[in-house]
Amino acid sequence: MINRSVCCFLLLLILRTTASGMVKIVPTDPDIRYTGRWNFDNPLIPWVGWQGSSIMVTFEGRGISVEMAGSDTEQYRVIIDGVAETSRRYITSARKSYVIAEGLTEGTHTMELFKETFYGTSYFYGLEVDGKGLVPLSERPALRIEFFGDSNMDGSSNYSEKNSGDMGTYYAFPAMVTRMFGAEMNNQSVSGAKLHGTGDNCVGSFIFSEDYYHQDPDYRSEFDPHIIVVNAGANDIGDSNKPQIKQKYKDVVADLRSVYGDLPQIILMNSYGWDTSEPAIYTHEVVDELDDPKLSVCLFPWLWEQWHGSQWDHSGQAYILLDHITELNPEWMQKNQGDIIDGFGRNLDFSNGSFEHAAPFGAFGWRYLEDGVERIHDPEHAADGAYYIRLGEGNEVHQPVDATGDFLPGATLGGESYYITAKIRGKSEGAQAQIAVDFQGQQIWKRGNELTNSFLVTTNWETYTAHFTAPAGKWTLFTSLRSVSGEVEFDSVCMSNLAPGGVTSDTSLDKPGYEGTISPNPVSGESVLSFNNSRNQQVTVQIFSFSGALLKVFSTRSDRVFLSSGEFGQGFYLYKILARKDHRYMGGTFIVN
Repeated sequence: MINRSVCCFLLLLILRTTASGMVKIVPTDPDIRYTGRWNFDNPLIPWVGWQGSSIMVTFEGRGISVEMAGSDTEQYRVIIDGVAETSRRYITSARKSYVIAEGLTEGTHTMELFKETFYGTSYFYGLEVDGKGLVPLSERPALRIEFFGDSNMDGSSNYSEKNSGDMGTYYAFPAMVTRMFGAEMNNQSVSGAKLHGTGDNCVGSFIFSEDYYHQDPDYRSEFDPHIIVVNAGANDIGDSNKPQIKQKYKDVVADLRSVYGDLPQIILMNSYGWDTSEPAIYTHEVVDELDDPKLSVCLFPWLWEQWHGSQWDHSGQAYILLDHITELNPEWMQKNQGDIIDGFGRNLDFSNGSFEHAAPFGAFGWRYLEDGVERIHDPEHAADGAYYIRLGEGNEVHQPVDATGDFLPGATLGGESYYITAKIRGKSEGAQAQIAVDFQGQQIWKRGNELTNSFLVTTNWETYTAHFTAPAGKWTLFTSLRSVSGEVEFDSVCMSNLAPGGVTSDTSLDKPGYEGTISPNPVSGESVLSFNNSRNQQVTVQIFSFSGALLKVFSTRSDRVFLSSGEFGQGFYLYKILARKDHRYMGGTFIVN
């Protein structure tokens, strides 16, 4: 009698193999990795609803196809060998086969099919490989993060700076921070979701739901997270007061503890600077009252005007959450470079002041891309780097920053100074540029007392500085760059609370922006990178290649780290030192011989 396991192996082999060198892969194949809340009641046709879910395989061959159907058209992101496609794939409700990749080089490749949207249910019928078939994947990521929230977390309008268009979860902050940690995530979030109550659309229901539409108090996803992030509460302020919302937070935490136990770190994540009733101003009271040692609050500024941020804003949120998680446990360290640079300006400076970076959908942190600004790639003539912007007469861009620079809720005291410096030139003689600021209180849309500095500019790059003073009670500072007449170009835009030339060299994390000391430099053998860390803060040191690739990360409470030339090839390197507690940083360069 043939052993049952042998029969199963032969059946799987038969099911995998088809004619013409194509290998059929059924959904039960053990070399398929499913991420998210999949249903396997029928193991040959598994289905999933929640966005952020994925299928991942490693295969040997030149191409791969997937057979799928669904209750509605869904958008997916294809990632081949770790590189995400620039465009989304649309998978319709009809059952059909989709070519995911073809014409690849001979050898082993990875493929991930990532669900960007949640408009309905997707059904998976299998894969077909042009080649030898699947090979075992590497081990699953060691770190697991679960997300529960509302439209901010699901990436609503993520491809627009003006609160329009489709959701997009791949470049929403949960997925971005998960990739930076090299972790695995589950994401249960829906537009309009509240914290707790009756009905489907609240975090309290998501915890117990495989598909959003049905709840079962006995449901367990078998995903065992180390970290749980709850980003909700904004939709509760319309029908609940502060005591009621605080109780809802406590109910959510109680439900999470009942399902996941006492081990996961639970993070209540909220934005501030958008409404006088925002939960961010009292979420810490929930933590204090529950006295849960693994419950914390992570806050980020609302640095966009419309109701939903774009990919750029999600990057800023991702970096703030990265900082918070790293502070909770030094073993949870950044492993991969972010998809986009930090979208929020730190320490009163701007993000992307030299316009070198852009989000995948095109925006670059200075709004609004679609209103006439040109981002020019011209390495030969840029004042700094390879890019600058050009504004036609009457056009402008702007960027908001936290007015106090500390990334904590609170207002200016009044009298704070802001020095904005930029390289500016006109396309022709007689052009006039303007730098303007407007201060906003805690509630969005409350601006209108703009301050301006105007400059007649030459056709050569020149440095211009505008100085502004804050009134009291302001939470957000909006800076605008404008062309008053003629075409005007801007580059190397930066801001500080110190006057130009009024800074002296220092190696203290309390005074951001200065270099540490590397001795000896160039590095030959072993060198010491030292800096002032008298408060023994948790510090992260990141080493980058000259092109910006993240190469190595140190985490320490010391005032030094050691650099070995054996770890790096000859060349020019960058470093960045971040104090996680207060977001201070400094950076510099070194050479390896």
